Amino acid sequence: GMPAALYMTVTRTLIRASLRVASTPARVLEQVNDLLVPDAQNGMFVTAVFAILDIHSGELTYANAGHNLPLLVHGADGSVTRLVKGGMALGVMANTPLHDDTITIQPGDCLVLYTDGVTETFSPEEESFGEPRLEEVLSCATSCSPNELLTSVDDALKVFRASQPLSDDITMIAVYRKIS
Repeated sequence: GMPAALYMTVTRTLIRASLRVASTPARVLEQVNDLLVPDAQNGMFVTAVFAILDIHSGELTYANAGHNLPLLVHGADGSVTRLVKGGMALGVMANTPLHDDTITIQPGDCLVLYTDGVTETFSPEEESFGEPRLEEVLSCATSCSPNELLTSVDDALKVFRASQPLSDDITMIAVYRKIS
């Protein structure tokens, strides 16, 4: 709805402003959190993953504030690694510590970020799609382009939910490191 959209717009603006003074993803999100808390109303909060990618080395430094765990799909063998769980969502409680984690995205790997609408899509039998099913779809699509990989997930969601309407919005992003 409109309140959530406005809250997200404010959060995005605060993240961009915090980039000027904070040195790491965790510090950026901590600063944004402390700015959101005093004005948080009606239990509103934001989950976020903030990352900085070195496109030359593949090094990704990230912090996770209560968001779904990003998934790293390894191109070499199709295995899927869940990135480290982060801290609490933004806007819930002041002075919430977050931490930075660093991984290296190898050539051929694909990092997938997604909203809870993906894993919380329901079948006609009221079963949720879930993370294990998402990981299975991703591991079977390792030879695909990032676009095809996301289409595979979207197609699997459509088949899974059959005629059920979506219960939440769905957003997915794939970051692929080309093989040199």
